[in-house]
Amino acid sequence: MNILQTQVIHITPQVSIGGNKRFTLIAGPCAIESEEMAYQTAYELKRICKELDIPFVFKASFDKANRTSLASPRGVGMEKGLEILAKIKRELDLPILTDVHEPSQCVRVAEVADVLQIPAFLCRQTDLLVAAAKTGRVVNVKKGQFLAPWDMKNVVDKLEGEGNSRLLLCERGSCFGYNNLVVDMAGLVQMRDYGYPIVFDATHSVQKPGGNGGSTSGNRDMAPHLMRAALAVGIDGLFVETHPNPDYAWSDGPNQIFLKDMYQLLSDAVRIDDVVKSYPSVGSLPMEQPLNVMKTVPKVKLLLTDIDGVMTNGGMYYSAEGDVMKRFHVHDGMGLQLLQTKGVKVGIITSEDNQIVRKRFEKLHLDFLVQGKRNEGKLSAAKAICDAMGIALSEVAYIGDDVNCMELLQHVGMAACPSDAMDVIKRIPGIMCLKKRGGEGCVRELVEVIIKHNKDEDELE
Repeated sequence: MNILQTQVIHITPQVSIGGNKRFTLIAGPCAIESEEMAYQTAYELKRICKELDIPFVFKASFDKANRTSLASPRGVGMEKGLEILAKIKRELDLPILTDVHEPSQCVRVAEVADVLQIPAFLCRQTDLLVAAAKTGRVVNVKKGQFLAPWDMKNVVDKLEGEGNSRLLLCERGSCFGYNNLVVDMAGLVQMRDYGYPIVFDATHSVQKPGGNGGSTSGNRDMAPHLMRAALAVGIDGLFVETHPNPDYAWSDGPNQIFLKDMYQLLSDAVRIDDVVKSYPSVGSLPMEQPLNVMKTVPKVKLLLTDIDGVMTNGGMYYSAEGDVMKRFHVHDGMGLQLLQTKGVKVGIITSEDNQIVRKRFEKLHLDFLVQGKRNEGKLSAAKAICDAMGIALSEVAYIGDDVNCMELLQHVGMAACPSDAMDVIKRIPGIMCLKKRGGEGCVRELVEVIIKHNKDEDELE
């Protein structure tokens, strides 16, 4: 199954969504009821997501302006709510999502929130959409219960019209008679055609609006089933409202998930997501085919490569005097120089720090060399190069083969590995597993893919 890959939206430097990578979780209580409850929920969700390797955005609303009854509690208010969210953001180092209901709120909320959310009932309010877009923050728009998936194109046009393309589209169910919602899974596919990350709201999709007369009812037991179905179709983000004790929640209690059940729910989600987003491995696709998994990746402006196990076969050769030698493939070197003639910058980021790599770098006249970087250090080095070039990580291709490359591979727009890479690298969602082995022309193979991809992007423009 091929899934149209959406563009990568960077919420913070550490958290992104889209690009057919592991789904990003947006989760938290429906309403902020107290600083203690919100903080404890955020802390526990962060712990779970760290263990399961899920990018996480904390969600909570300072005001529920669309309550069924005038007597229903709405929240702690904007100033107190933003104060609580700012503390969670600062102390737990988490990106924040919260709702805005009026244009006048957007600038103030954007000082704290990384994502402004447009409630479903307000998704056609032009002034609100324009105000949210103008902040430059990521905007998550919930599709109205009364809209068809293709109607969201008008919403997209309004936001893009203000110069903001940091958009998320969220499905939360459609009206089906009175006090009931259904989810059309085909709508997830249809909205994906717009190229923006698709979020599925598992808990609001099981609401029964006004089902209790003076408040909304729901069926939280059905949320895991709809979540699994949406993940099987292919989504970029999963939205879940959760509470330590939903039966006593101020808002949406009947459809919120018990916080104690979130680990199991998300464990199931990860297993499904990994299967759906895993593409056939080495040798199972013809050379032209890997581009099918990255049609919405921007033009590649920078190629970064590892050394050992990528530009070499990973072997270490020692002379009797203890000198280290490495074997490089001429096809890789020629490919990197060819790529430079096409206007693509080329660099090396490696854990090693030796003169052999420097001499190879100088021989090929490449653009960037960073040595002695491992794990997060490679990602930081890549970000520094991107900042210097004025480009985004989504415009970067990187090829690596082992665990010290994983962090960077998970963040670039085009990730690739040689056919003999470690299995944990091959399982990175959306990675391109090349036919050739390390040191035997795999870099040249990737170069040919990039050249064809950039040519196709030029033709589309």
